[in-house]
Amino acid sequence: RTMERGIVSAGRNKVTGDHHRPMLETVRLTIPRRVYTYAHMDVVAEGIIRLYQQRDQIKGLEFVYEPKQLRFFTARFEYV
Repeated sequence: RTMERGIVSAGRNKVTGDHHRPMLETVRLTIPRRVYTYAHMDVVAEGIIRLYQQRDQIKGLEFVYEPKQLRFFTARFEYV
């Protein structure tokens, strides 16, 4: 299971409407024990390595739909 832990989950300032901007944009990756083998972890590691190698080609995203509550669950994005 993965979860974004950055600007999307940080929300907005209720007064100004500006995004809360955390110091780090991170992704949390949780892996249940005793469910996956080392082979599964190799696949995950290879995928992360490929993403890192292509980091200059990956485009940013912007909100196109943002609900008032729990926006990190149902927000929609488009490439910038």
